[in-house]
Amino acid sequence: MLTVRDIMQSDVVTVTKDATARHLARLLADEEISGVPVLDSSNALVGVVSATDLVRLAAEDSTAVVRPAGFGANPMADPDDDDDPEVDVYGFFLPEDSPFRGQTLLEEWSDGPFDSVAVADIMTPISFSVRPDSPVSELCHFLVRGRIHRAVVAEGEELVGIVTSADVLRAVADGRLGS
Repeated sequence: MLTVRDIMQSDVVTVTKDATARHLARLLADEEISGVPVLDSSNALVGVVSATDLVRLAAEDSTAVVRPAGFGANPMADPDDDDDPEVDVYGFFLPEDSPFRGQTLLEEWSDGPFDSVAVADIMTPISFSVRPDSPVSELCHFLVRGRIHRAVVAEGEELVGIVTSADVLRAVADGRLGS
């Protein structure tokens, strides 16, 4: 039987609850991940925060995300227009040589909620975790029931790993789950 320990990541990227939303955005971009566990000043697990939480923050205040000068310069352009490969009205598909990457794009945003909101204000407080010896099938039910994409793995109150829906899919693709 495959367990959570068999597929979890034990090298966990974390953020502190007093970090700013901007710091979180940089961390997620730099690490190329979509969420992290949140720790307090004594390194106790207190929550989970994700890119979705940042999107919600931006949606609450239309000034939270301000496009840099020249970014999406033609708002009337058709993003499906194959004649102009540089058109990216929505900023989803940046060309490989785009000057707007990761921290560069974050640095171009003006001050706003991303600087004044702490991770503690947008995180989901931790009220659940999975044990490393839990079967992966139990984990799958947990993820589906909670409509979540990651679960923290804890032994007692100690954070020992994180497991994501991508980890489960990787196990399926590798044929490790069996029938």
